[in-house]
Amino acid sequence: MSGAAMHSSGLAGRIAARLRTHPVWVALGIALAILLGVGVVPRIRAHLELQHAADAIASARPVVGVTRPQSAPASGLALPGTTVPYRQATIYARVDGYLDRRLVDIGDRVKAGELLAVISAPTVDQQLAQTRADLVRLKAEREFARSSLERYQAADRDGAVAKEDLDQRRNAFNTAEAAVVAGAALVQQLTEQQGFERVTAPFDGIVTQRSVDVGALITSGSSTSTTSLFAVAQNDVLRVYVNVPQPFVNDMAVGQPAQIRTRSLPGRDFTATIARSADSLDPNTRTMLTEVDIPNPDGLLKPGMYVQVSLTAERVGPRWRVPAGAVVFDAKGTQLAIVGADHKVQLRPVVLGRDFGSEIEIASGITGDETVVTTPSAALTDGTLVEPVEAKQ
Repeated sequence: MSGAAMHSSGLAGRIAARLRTHPVWVALGIALAILLGVGVVPRIRAHLELQHAADAIASARPVVGVTRPQSAPASGLALPGTTVPYRQATIYARVDGYLDRRLVDIGDRVKAGELLAVISAPTVDQQLAQTRADLVRLKAEREFARSSLERYQAADRDGAVAKEDLDQRRNAFNTAEAAVVAGAALVQQLTEQQGFERVTAPFDGIVTQRSVDVGALITSGSSTSTTSLFAVAQNDVLRVYVNVPQPFVNDMAVGQPAQIRTRSLPGRDFTATIARSADSLDPNTRTMLTEVDIPNPDGLLKPGMYVQVSLTAERVGPRWRVPAGAVVFDAKGTQLAIVGADHKVQLRPVVLGRDFGSEIEIASGITGDETVVTTPSAALTDGTLVEPVEAKQ
């Protein structure tokens, strides 16, 4: 190295040394160190810690409360109803006339076939008398036609009459025979119509309505313009029609017992029986019309009473209770979120039963050994990994 170069290098070193020891540069270095130590470095460290925490949360399993289904008790079903007669009939006249006699009134007990009233129908009586007289005449004419035909048939064997004359006698007899048949049919018709003058009870029961009295003009028929004569009801057995909700229809069977209660007779329970059902649901109410028959030999229960019908469901398979909040309602239907042994969620379709308020009955879809999420969120889907925590009962 030349002397000039050595001189220049030494000069640069001395300048740098002076700069490093210069107070301004020293202050700048200290300020820079403070800035890095107080502001930037802690922020970088906090950002890294936050990132680590976010990654941990993202990779962690959501914690869900779970419970086990509880066996649902068999409980009664109370439904409102109104008693109606086992049989009831409104009786109308079948012949025009006047009420000649009335033999019963409201509240009277009657037997099947018992005479209730007599209607005077002079027109029918006169028509029947005239038709009977006509029938006697027609029968006489038929006998004359028969004897005449027999004479011509006998003469025909000897060849003494023309064939045309024999045919005329045969036609006359056939016409007379047809007239007798028609007359007899008319007599039978009018006789039956005359029988309608006697109004009788259609079955054993009680007269619940009487709309006419002696002397009243009677018009036959059952249109809105005619007046009924009586109403009869059979009350020794009563019927109650109830609408069974859909969750219970499979638990009801014909012949199943029921209990009837009414506020009119406190403390009295009446034993009844499910007699029949519609075996189909009303699509508007999702209920099934069911008839309950009540023996009422002492007549304590009256038609038209409001009653409570208590039915005990005969279970078809086990039933389970889960928290009401555990049920998921979405476009796929009614489901429960089940946590498997692998901690994965499965959304399982179920059929609901009775609603107990805070709990709800599951009629089918689970066996009772499942682990059910108590309050599933919308984020839970099939296959989601979760951390189940037993919910406090």
